[in-house]
Amino acid sequence: MTGSLSTAALLTATAAGVVALVALGLAGAARRAGLAHPRTFAGSAAAAMVVWLAATAALARSGVLADWSAFPPRWPLLPLTALGTFVALSSTDTFRRLLAATPVWRPVALQTFRVAVELAFWRLHAEGVAPVQVTFEGRNFDALVGLSAPFVAAGIASGWIGPRATIAWNLFGLAMLANAIATVATSSPGPLHLAWPGEPFAAIAAWPVVWIPALLAPVGIFLHVVSIRQAFARLTSREPGRLATEGC
Repeated sequence: MTGSLSTAALLTATAAGVVALVALGLAGAARRAGLAHPRTFAGSAAAAMVVWLAATAALARSGVLADWSAFPPRWPLLPLTALGTFVALSSTDTFRRLLAATPVWRPVALQTFRVAVELAFWRLHAEGVAPVQVTFEGRNFDALVGLSAPFVAAGIASGWIGPRATIAWNLFGLAMLANAIATVATSSPGPLHLAWPGEPFAAIAAWPVVWIPALLAPVGIFLHVVSIRQAFARLTSREPGRLATEGC
């Protein structure tokens, strides 16, 4: 384990909260979309995420992800696997039905969890296991997305933030997340490392920090993509305001 027990508890609670909120959102969307057994569907999705968390924790504890001489580096394969799975699922008819049945404010509101992730990075730096550039005191400004998410979601739900502004906010969020990912990747040991000050960020391949690239960062990207797709659907809809309040 890397970091104090309180940091581990923060990341564990954040991962558990994301799994629970995604499952609840899926259950509601499945019910509105008319899918059979919506609770079972959501429970299966939650179980798959828990299995993924357990598998990545086991990989981190085994030390296989911390082979810094490997090329390509091993820990980035985890977010790539998660994103590939999300892309495959998003091409299905079931996903399109769920997308249409999901209130457009909800994917934005869920991005609030990123505040907890940034607090974890800050605590890891305070504990001496993360360099300053991966925190909001350095080059990581992703906390701005989490802090603004509830206000943007409220604006979307009330109708005073339209689809174009929603797309702009999501693009801003993707840019902040890309900056954070690039900073973390180039701060870690191995072939991607740049000459940052401080010790290399080896903790990224250890539990529980590994859950950030394995699940939390991919979920953040996926929520942005979902929200952008919903916003484009509203722009092309004859009733662009209908989805803004549906399911509130």
